[in-house]
Order: sequence, then structure tokens, then C-alpha cells
Amino acid sequence: MMQSAAVLPTESPVKSLPEILGVPLQQIPQCAGCSQHILDKFILKVLDRHWHSKCLKCADCQTPLADKCFSRAGSVYCKEDFFKSVSMGATGTFKLQKHVGDVSLELTSHW
Repeated sequence: MMQSAAVLPTESPVKSLPEILGVPLQQIPQCAGCSQHILDKFILKVLDRHWHSKCLKCADCQTPLADKCFSRAGSVYCKEDFFKSVSMGATGTFKLQKHVGDVSLELTSHW
């Protein structure tokens, strides 16, 4: 009677994400919206935080903000919700951020 011995591979055939990308996991930005690592071709940076394009949404109505956004007190808004809060007497800083390709433009005004 012949017995067979299990052969264990010396190296795992499945590679980890840092091995595939060639960078440490700590260097892969995490999305401020979903807390997952961003592996997309494009990464949005708004309010010094990184976002998946699908996760950047208005804090009030949850509309995706792919083209431009406004911020106040650390939250991001669509144009309509931002100006709705301004017309209700809110004070603070107005920031318009526009993303054009790899460039992020920002206009800041205080009132």
C-alpha cells in the first residue's frame, strides 16, 4: 500500500495588495467616505481628504459631486444645499472646488 504525503507550497500563490502594487499598505490612500483603500485610476482630494469619485456626496441630499463642490465647517455640499444654508443665515467660509483632470482648483471667500 502506497501512502501519499501532502505537499505544502513554500510560497502563497495569492499575493497581497501591497505586493501587487509594489507599495506599502500605509501609502495607499483611504477614502474619507467609505474608509476603503482607493485603488481607482483617479482619486479626488477635497478638504485635504481623499475620496473615491462615487463616495464624494453632498452632506444634505447625498447627490454625487463629480464636477464641483462647496464646503462649510468640514462638510461638502452641492451648490443648491450650500446656498440654501447660506440664505438661512449661516456664516463661515465659502469654498468652491473644481476638479479638472489631475488639477484641483479652489476659490475661498470668508463672510
